[in-house]
Amino acid sequence: MKKLLYSSLISLCMFATSANADFYVGAGYGGALNSGSVREHEVSSSYKNSPVYSLSGGIIMPIPLFDLRAEVEYLNIRPETKKLGTKQLDALMVNATGVIPFIPLIDPYVGFGVGYGRYDHTNTSAWQYLMGVEYNFETLPFVVGAEYRYFKLTDDCGKHSNTSKYHNNAVMLKVKFVF
Repeated sequence: MKKLLYSSLISLCMFATSANADFYVGAGYGGALNSGSVREHEVSSSYKNSPVYSLSGGIIMPIPLFDLRAEVEYLNIRPETKKLGTKQLDALMVNATGVIPFIPLIDPYVGFGVGYGRYDHTNTSAWQYLMGVEYNFETLPFVVGAEYRYFKLTDDCGKHSNTSKYHNNAVMLKVKFVF
């Protein structure tokens, strides 16, 4: 998985230098409607909703009819269980999204991401679907938007008698600085 992330970053940088691309950095905050279950030492519990944070960086490559965007994103989620306390989830994702400029200044997009997650000291792979809208300011290099995502860890996480099946539906507000 790490080789996939590294090779994706190198490919994006090489492609961006040959294309008429814009770079951006961004941050997001929202809420995750956590689903799944966790089991530790014969105690089972479900998840409560929790905040989700993101940091991202990427490129926007204009092609005919739509813009292609590629980004690397760090996600931080602290899902709390009803009986077993708060867990830690960090993920590094590579996302690809297609932006369709239907209306001037407002850009809807859809995308998909794959990556590497670390849930409560256990490594696993993850994937997500993304969809949202963004508003581009005409005179400022800022973009604001709202996004929905479905995020899922692909494996059961845990050691010994501990297991977790985790996925969430998240809604986020995002801001990007384009340069």
